[in-house]
Amino acid sequence: CYDPGLVAAIRHFTSRYAEQVNASGGIHGLSLKPVIFDDFESADRTVENVAQALRDPTTIAMLGVPSSTRGRKVFEKLAEDIRNLSIPFITEMSLDEIFADTPNVFTMASSVGNELEVVRRMISSGGYTRPVFVGLDNDLYSFALEEGIVSGQPGPVGRFRVPVRDYQIAADVARETAGRIAELSPDLIVLSIHSGPTAKLLNELTRLGVKAPVLILLGRVASVTRNLDPAGYGGAIAQIAREGVPNVYPERLRARIWRSPGARWVFEDVKKPAAPGWQSGRCIESNVTEPRRIYDPANRRAIGRGTQYRDMLALIVQTARSAPKELDVPGLRAHISERLRRFTEGRHVLKGLWRDWSFTENRTAAGDTLLLTKQPGGETIVLAPDQYQRINGNLQRTATLYTSVDLIRLSHIDTNDQSFDVEFYLNMKSADNRLTIDDIEFTNAFRAPTGEGKLLSVREIHAGDARSNFPEGVRLYKVSGRFMFEPELSRYPFDTQRFSVSFQPKSTSRAFLIQPPEPTTQSGDLYIDGWRLVDSYVGADQDIIPTIGQSVSERRIVPFYKFNATWVAERLAFEYYTRVIIPLGFILLVTYFSVYLPHARFDSTMGIQVTALLSAIALYLALPKVETDQATLSDTIFMVKYAAVSLMIGLSILKDNLTTRSAKASAWVISSLQKVWFPIVVVAALALTIPRSPARRWVS
Repeated sequence: CYDPGLVAAIRHFTSRYAEQVNASGGIHGLSLKPVIFDDFESADRTVENVAQALRDPTTIAMLGVPSSTRGRKVFEKLAEDIRNLSIPFITEMSLDEIFADTPNVFTMASSVGNELEVVRRMISSGGYTRPVFVGLDNDLYSFALEEGIVSGQPGPVGRFRVPVRDYQIAADVARETAGRIAELSPDLIVLSIHSGPTAKLLNELTRLGVKAPVLILLGRVASVTRNLDPAGYGGAIAQIAREGVPNVYPERLRARIWRSPGARWVFEDVKKPAAPGWQSGRCIESNVTEPRRIYDPANRRAIGRGTQYRDMLALIVQTARSAPKELDVPGLRAHISERLRRFTEGRHVLKGLWRDWSFTENRTAAGDTLLLTKQPGGETIVLAPDQYQRINGNLQRTATLYTSVDLIRLSHIDTNDQSFDVEFYLNMKSADNRLTIDDIEFTNAFRAPTGEGKLLSVREIHAGDARSNFPEGVRLYKVSGRFMFEPELSRYPFDTQRFSVSFQPKSTSRAFLIQPPEPTTQSGDLYIDGWRLVDSYVGADQDIIPTIGQSVSERRIVPFYKFNATWVAERLAFEYYTRVIIPLGFILLVTYFSVYLPHARFDSTMGIQVTALLSAIALYLALPKVETDQATLSDTIFMVKYAAVSLMIGLSILKDNLTTRSAKASAWVISSLQKVWFPIVVVAALALTIPRSPARRWVS
C-alpha cells in the first residue's frame, strides 16, 4: 500500500556513499555500483533476487534479506552456490544456524541466541514461575524464540502458535487465545506476534481481567500502546530495544546531521496507488497529515535502517580496498570474506555512521540486548532498571541511570578558548539508589592551566532519602563549571553552536546506561548571554579503547559507553548588525551617491570612494578576531564590500578616461552600471550571504 520511508532511506544512503567512494577513486580504480532488489516480502521473489545477484559475474558482495523465514528459503535452494562462489553476504537474519555452514555469510542483526539469553536471565531474576509464550504459526524467528523459552528454567506453563496474515489476527482467534491464557493464570506473557495482533490480544486479556506483565519480542510497545483500547492494559509491558534507547540519539549521526543541514534527512512513506489492496479494501489510508520531521520516531527508524546499510557497504569497501590490485573478482570476493571474519568482537571494529560494528564468532553482529519497559498507567517507554551486558562472553548486570540535566545558566562562551561556563541541576535515580555523582566522570570539563584539576563545582542538594519534599530515591546535585566545545565558525557571526557536557562511568566496575526523560519544550524561550537556545538533546557514543589481551602480544579493543547532554544555541547578531552591517550599509550608500557628482568633481568622487574602501578595511581590522583556519561569513561580507567599492572605483576611473564624442555610449553604459546595476547586485549578494534564520537550517 505504501513504499516505506526506510526503503527510500536505504536507497539514498547506499547510493550516496557509493558516489563518494567513486569520487575518491572507487575500488582500485573500478566504480562501485549498488543494485537494489525489492522482494515485496515474498520468499519466492527473495530467492529469485539472490539467484540473479549470484549469476552476475561483477557481484562482489550482497547485503540484505531481513527475514529469517525468507532467508531459510534462500539457503535451502542456493546455499551451495553462495558457498562455492565465496560472495560475502551480510544479511539481517537473526537465526545464525541458517548460515552456520557458510563461512562467507554474516548478519548485521544480533543472534536470536544472544537475545534469548537475556530474556531467560530476565525471567529468572524477575522471579517469574508461570510464563506463557504466544508466537506466530509460520515464522522461523518466532519458532526459535519459542524453543528458547521452552528450554529455559522455568519453562512456560503454556505456549500457543496463532495465525497472523498481513500483520492482522482474526478477532475470534484473539478472543480464544486470550481465554486460554487467562485459564493458566500466568505471571508473565511473552508475545512474538507483531504489534497490531499484540494490541488486539491485550485488549481481549484486559476484558478478562488479566494484568500479568508482558514481554514483546516481535513488535514495538509504542505501536501496541497506540492501538490499545482507551482503558489501556493493566500490566507492565516490556520489549527488546532494537532501535536504541528512547530519548537518546546516536551522537555521531546527530553531529553529521548538524554539519550537513542541506542533505536529505527526511524519508516519507509514499502511497502506491496501483497496489491491489486499494481495490480489495485491505489498504487503509494513513491518518498522518503532518509532514515528517527529522527526529520523529518513524523517520529516526528510517534513518537508522538506511545508515546501517550504508555502514555495511562501508565495511565492504574498506575490506575490498585492502586487497591487492591484481586480484580478479573471485579473488576479491574471497579476500573480502576473509577480512570480514577478522572484524571479531574485541579485535577489529568499524566506526560506522550509526554505530560501531563487529561480529561474534558466529558471524552475528556484536552488541548488547537492551530491555525497555512501560509501567501500567505510565506514558513513557524507558530502559528497564536492570540491563545485562555481555562482558568477556558472560552476561553481567548493569544498572540504568535515570537522569535529567536541567540547564540553569550558560555563559562566558569563548570560541577562541573553545570553552563555556555552565550551571545545571543533575537528577539521578538508579536501582537501590546505588549510583552517585562520584561514579560519573565529566570528560570534557576544562582543566586549570596551573594543573589544579578540572574547573568543576558540585553541591549535593538531595541524597535521595525520605526526609525532605524531594522524591525519595532521586539524588539531586547542582553542578557548575567550565567545559570545552568544538566551535564551527564558517557561518560566524550568524552561527549555531553545540555546547555539550560529556560524561561516562568513572570505572568499568560500576558501569551504567543512561535513560533521560522526554525532552522539554523550553528551547527557544531562553536567552543565554548573547545566544538563543534552539534545541537540546541527550546523545550517546562509544570510545574504542585499545589494550593488551591476556597474552601481552595480543592487542584488543574495548568499547566504553559515553554520553552527552547537549544544548544547541544560535548567536544573537544584534551587536554585529549595529557595529558592522549598518556602518557598511552607510559606507556603500555614500559610495553609491558619489557617482552623482559632476565630472568636474572627479577628484572628490575618487576621494570619497577610496575613503570608503579604507573605512571598510579599518572597520574589519577593528573587529574582535575569531581564531579559525577557515573563512567566516563575516569575512565573506567584507570581501563583497571590498569588491563592490573597488569595482566602483575602477568604473569611475574608466568613465573619466572616456572623454571623446565616440566614447559617450561606453560612458553611458558605465554610468548605468554604477547607478542601476551596482545597488541591485550588492543588495542581492548581501541578501544571499546573510542568513535569515540560521538555526532553523537543521533543527527539526
